Amino acid sequence: MTLNHFRTAAYLLIGFNILGTILTWTAHLQRPTIGAANAIGAGTQFTGPLVLVALAIVALVLTFSARRWLARTGLILLAFYGAGFTIGEISELFQHNVGISAGRWDVVLVGSVIGAIIGITDAILAVRAVLKSRQSQHPAAARTA
Repeated sequence: MTLNHFRTAAYLLIGFNILGTILTWTAHLQRPTIGAANAIGAGTQFTGPLVLVALAIVALVLTFSARRWLARTGLILLAFYGAGFTIGEISELFQHNVGISAGRWDVVLVGSVIGAIIGITDAILAVRAVLKSRQSQHPAAARTA
């Protein structure tokens, strides 16, 4: 069940990044001088780079692999992605307004808080799924612990 919870959190994290990028573009939640190329390579005000989102999708697909090492690799990559995304979102909370209206900046801050919650949830569930898979590989060690 932990793996299913993790995958749900991963879907939310990836979806949040894609929808957040679209929202950022349509609602003009960043400086007018920042274009689409920045979103692809460096992210928007409250989403990660689309390049990393594409890698997260590949990592999520790996979690469905029948080979344990591929599935575990996907889990670990998504754990790092969730943790890194959370750090980025938290750092966004300490930045000053980037030149947009106060109301739009409030939307960016709310998006950052939501993103940080989703990211840390994804990272924690990924670690729990890895630990649970390791316990199932070593049942004797699980009984003695």
